[in-house]
Amino acid sequence: MIPAVDLSPRIPEPLPDTKMPHSDEISEEGFGGFRSTWFLGCVPVDEAAEVLAEEARLIAWLDNLARTDEEFEDLATTIEGGEIADLPDALEARATTAGLASLITDPDDIPPLGGLEIGVAGLAHALSAVGCLTAASCRSHISDRSWADCPVVFFAAPPSRLKVLAEMIHDAGCGLSTGRNLLTIVAPSIRETHRLGELIVRERQRFLQLAT
Repeated sequence: MIPAVDLSPRIPEPLPDTKMPHSDEISEEGFGGFRSTWFLGCVPVDEAAEVLAEEARLIAWLDNLARTDEEFEDLATTIEGGEIADLPDALEARATTAGLASLITDPDDIPPLGGLEIGVAGLAHALSAVGCLTAASCRSHISDRSWADCPVVFFAAPPSRLKVLAEMIHDAGCGLSTGRNLLTIVAPSIRETHRLGELIVRERQRFLQLAT
């Protein structure tokens, strides 16, 4: 199962004013004043597609194995961090039988999904492949450490791209809002954020002739 929240996504009319950050507003940690983040920058479409494909595999595995929100959180955190020591014994046994080892990356290697979280990594990469810039993302957590109550991606987009994105956001079942002087995509679950990432990459030709 995939955790979901009670959310009615909406697209504001008119669309929010939007602008891209100036180069002097971007550091190695990105922009927007977030902590423990890094600047993803512009991403090749092939790389975004690879991240989305791996994310789809992980979501399907989690959906099949997790029986509760707590189990999903434990399993997803294990995959993202490459550490299985904290899994409850019964869950670890089930996960091991289901092939958990094949999903774990050695902590000394590049983490899966570029170090971003399952369900928002694909969308962040997709946005970064079509002329937008992402500032932060969170798949939402059931623990106290979560700073988002639903899956969210903070980003900046040129006005022309936002108009096209708004249609895709609606079609994928996500919502658009603003926060911290940035645009935000929100969704009931990571199913919708992943679906949006796939839609952006699949229909990327719609962005090619747009003014930046």
